[in-house]
Amino acid sequence: MNYQEEKKYIGHKDQLMKVKKIRMEDGKASGVEMVDVQNRSGMHFDVNISRGMDIPYLDFCGENIGFISPCGVVAPEYFDDKGLGFLKSFTAGFMTTCGLKVAGAPCEYEGTSYGLHGNLSHTPAEDVSYVIDENGETPCVVIRGTIRDAIIFGDKMSLNREICCYYKDRKITVRDKVKNEGFKKVRQMILYHCNIGYPILTPDSEVYIPALETKARNEHAQEGIANWMHPEVADSDYEEMCYYHKLKPDENNHSKVAIFNPELDLGIAIEIDLSTLDNLVQWKMMGAGDYVMGLEPANSTIDGIEDAVNNGSMKYLEPGEVKEYNLTFHILKGREEFEDVKNL
Repeated sequence: MNYQEEKKYIGHKDQLMKVKKIRMEDGKASGVEMVDVQNRSGMHFDVNISRGMDIPYLDFCGENIGFISPCGVVAPEYFDDKGLGFLKSFTAGFMTTCGLKVAGAPCEYEGTSYGLHGNLSHTPAEDVSYVIDENGETPCVVIRGTIRDAIIFGDKMSLNREICCYYKDRKITVRDKVKNEGFKKVRQMILYHCNIGYPILTPDSEVYIPALETKARNEHAQEGIANWMHPEVADSDYEEMCYYHKLKPDENNHSKVAIFNPELDLGIAIEIDLSTLDNLVQWKMMGAGDYVMGLEPANSTIDGIEDAVNNGSMKYLEPGEVKEYNLTFHILKGREEFEDVKNL
């Protein structure tokens, strides 16, 4: 039966698809507002409208997909934007958005200090709306909002986000439009910190990144470059490793990366529009209690503003210019779907 036919058998559309605004009440999460979504496929996720419209929780039929850091969900007022202070309230979650003025390592540039990963993920959204669009045979949850990253006497940017998922689809689409709201040319960096955790990520999980070229971020990562694609057992002494990958494009200039757990027969793929997200950072952290692999589409490198300017990866927006970024997250159910991703 399609959606319209199924409606004859229900009292309320919540039986088939739900979207609800919720508010957290405990600890450092107190006051955080989210939009909670569940569709007919068995997919469930939350959009944190208090924190940059990021996606902290994603699960499928009860199996967790993302990595939740030890600090959990933290309200934006606890944000420390100095140096590595970001980590004190870094939920990680399934997706954290980094930018818009800096994404990556803390740095100083032209007399201004920038903290790790910028301010975007700690900024509450404005003009938020959420609705189940029932037009046509396939209803869709649509969540929209705007996050502003602007300062007097400085750069003025905004991000307009639309998150969408259809009735029975095991996928989420994210469409972002970043605009230079000011009257001077600005630097613009963005990174989608997508974090895969247990039980999707285990030592037996398979990592797929169709890399044309792979570079270690530093000497320590170079020591492990032969095993960049292999998760390992949790190790309390593990030191993180990061790699830059140049992805192989398909005929639409898209690419997909994925992690698949053969024991669960379940995985996650990230479809990336390479026309604007032309860098992929892999964060490999096999620490005990910090067991996570980040697959992080970005528009630049992440070793500071000066480094990105010098290596040519820095992007710019002219006054009034808008740049669009598109991602689709696909939940993979079964080996065949994982192999299909690999065969594209």
